[in-house]
Amino acid sequence: MKNEPVLKLAMSMHANPGVYALLIGSGVSRAAGIPTGWEIVLDLICRVAAMERAESISDHEAWYQQSFGEAPDYSKLLDRLTTTSSERMALLRSYFEPTEEEREQGLKIPTPAHRAIATIAKLGYVRIILTTNFDRLIEKALDEAGIVPDVISSDDDLKGAVPYVHSRCVVVKLHGDYRDTRIKNTPEELANYSKELNNFLDRVFDEFGLVVCGWSGTWDTALRNAILRSPTRRFATFWLAKGESTEEAKKIIQHRRAEVIPIGSADQFFIELLEKVESLRELELSHPVSTAVAVATVKRYLADPRHRIRLHDLVHEETEWVYQELSSERFSTRINGLTKDVFQQRMREYEALVERLAAMLAALSYHDTGANAHLLTRCIERLTQVPRRDGKVVLIDLQYYPALLLMYAAGISAIAAKRFHNLAAILKEPKYRDYRYNEENPAIERLDVWSVFESTYKWMPRQNAEHEYTPANNYIFDLLRPALHDYLPDDTRYEETFDTFEYLLALTYLDIVKESYSPMGRFGWHYTGRIMNSEFVRTGVEQGSDWGLLKASFFNGSIERFEEIVEKHKELLQNRTRGWI
Repeated sequence: MKNEPVLKLAMSMHANPGVYALLIGSGVSRAAGIPTGWEIVLDLICRVAAMERAESISDHEAWYQQSFGEAPDYSKLLDRLTTTSSERMALLRSYFEPTEEEREQGLKIPTPAHRAIATIAKLGYVRIILTTNFDRLIEKALDEAGIVPDVISSDDDLKGAVPYVHSRCVVVKLHGDYRDTRIKNTPEELANYSKELNNFLDRVFDEFGLVVCGWSGTWDTALRNAILRSPTRRFATFWLAKGESTEEAKKIIQHRRAEVIPIGSADQFFIELLEKVESLRELELSHPVSTAVAVATVKRYLADPRHRIRLHDLVHEETEWVYQELSSERFSTRINGLTKDVFQQRMREYEALVERLAAMLAALSYHDTGANAHLLTRCIERLTQVPRRDGKVVLIDLQYYPALLLMYAAGISAIAAKRFHNLAAILKEPKYRDYRYNEENPAIERLDVWSVFESTYKWMPRQNAEHEYTPANNYIFDLLRPALHDYLPDDTRYEETFDTFEYLLALTYLDIVKESYSPMGRFGWHYTGRIMNSEFVRTGVEQGSDWGLLKASFFNGSIERFEEIVEKHKELLQNRTRGWI
């Protein structure tokens, strides 16, 4: 099978999230134009030699040792070339931090490999990243992904570090950070680690699987010894090899019984790995069989009142699972460089996450006679408790998208079955807390398509979204069609029911939130106001106080109040859609 080793690693990571540590060598940062530590030492020697007017040097290390009576030392080389800390930092930045020209060329900034690794960490598949590199590219990539890692770059950091079992992500810079003169460069410096670092590595190599990339194993004697003395192999080791492995690497591969994966580049490999773990994750979240089983279970429990506790537990557990996922770092709202593609990917992740729960609530809303309507209210209320209130505003608003999808799926299903008590539990009863004023308000005040997508409607995953009057509503209309097909198999009937739901949502908003605004739905252009004369409304008005909608406490049970709200909405709709074709 093509790429079988990559698939094997992806499957193992997905099945065992957090049990693999990454070991990243200079080969990963080399693609970004970052020199290795030894290359920096040799360049510094060249600068010293230029100052000493030495010419035609073939062996820079030997020349330095002969000239100064000692092996090259990173800190002493810097002392010979600079006089102040500012000069030292300026010299170091030239190796690791990009100029504007270099940034435009894509140099000395996180590579696709760094960004893919950061996303893999964000998804919870990797918690420990060991690196021999001095640069900060992996930290920058993690920061861009919304993760603030615990960084260990010295023994002092190691002593004061939070235990890695309690950390979201730990980056261990085995040889130091470029801004610290204690970095390890020479063979002598790389021969031994401190007792504290050795103890830490012993635990990591014993307790974690290992993915190695961009590290030859040749020069880092202490690191090589730490791996070789590991007594057990609880999880597999994957060695990513570009070309022939060194003899030192082969010893480690044999000792760890590592799976060798030939790669063309770190960028290509980690992008492919990320795609595979994301595919596995999405498959697990939205597997059609698991959704079908969940829906069948809801129906079976509804058929027998004795199962009401089981039904409660089933809906509650699924809701809590979704909420915990929404609270994870996977859905951070603090993201640098937010783009249309990132926004749309976040939408798809939310949709996959609530697909099963939306199907369960649609079944409950359609088949339940009202005895379990409170479950609909509790579920929607729970998901309006968004976990984050800082970061990118558009991502903060998008946190309400999962609850919005549940409200639409369950509400349309309730109208299809004329379950008006369930509809009241969906539209009227749920509350959300407005943290700005520390007060509870009707949830539909926040679960409004225009509120969630007010500044991003042009980013909807639809062709020509910028030219549509209601692109977000249109998108949700198409998205929910397959999920509601069992309840509304006829396309025309589905369209009428969808528009009726949005119309009732708008009227309910006017009735219980405020009378100066109502959410816009597809009916605004699709029916151009004719929905007020639809069969649903006409039949209801004819029934008067016997209308099931009014008996479910909508509009205070008053046909006069309903007609009053209809007129207010008609005026608002005409003002808002004036000029629409």
